[in-house]
Amino acid sequence: MNHAGKLLGAAALLLSACSAVDVRTDHDASVDFSRYSTYYWKRFPRTSNSLMDGRIVTAVDGQLFARGWRKVPEQQAQTALAASVTERDGQWVDTMHNNWGPGWQGWGMGGPMMMSARVVNYTVGTLVIDLYDVNSRNAVWRGTASDIISRRPETVRKSMEEGVRKMFARFPPGVASSTRPQ
Repeated sequence: MNHAGKLLGAAALLLSACSAVDVRTDHDASVDFSRYSTYYWKRFPRTSNSLMDGRIVTAVDGQLFARGWRKVPEQQAQTALAASVTERDGQWVDTMHNNWGPGWQGWGMGGPMMMSARVVNYTVGTLVIDLYDVNSRNAVWRGTASDIISRRPETVRKSMEEGVRKMFARFPPGVASSTRPQ
């Protein structure tokens, strides 16, 4: 593969890595999750988009339902869900040059090197889902999903769905993977 092909492949790999949702989970290893099968929403997610709030709730409910959990009134629940969402704007500078000009091998054709730069704005959104035991009021599980979020609603929706799916991929902890729904 020539040098340009390697650079193009590396750029594609970096772009695909930037679009991946970063998911992390943690749980209390002393808790027997087989005792739980019901939950209620103690705190719903609040984003700058009320439509997204509902989509998050629907995605989490769907993942828990697929694992045999039921949403019930607070008085009947064994666990409580609390969601929080943080959004932070960021920027990076993307520079480009024409590869002509003085360099390691002398001057290239075309004279001095030309450079240009653009500022790219992005939003980092993080969804945090906490699960509490209602009797002890202790946290028993936490999942987080972070991503660089596009300004396009369809991209945001796909990132959120991917994040929630990955977050619950090994849920509940301690359950053999062969018995988990796919």
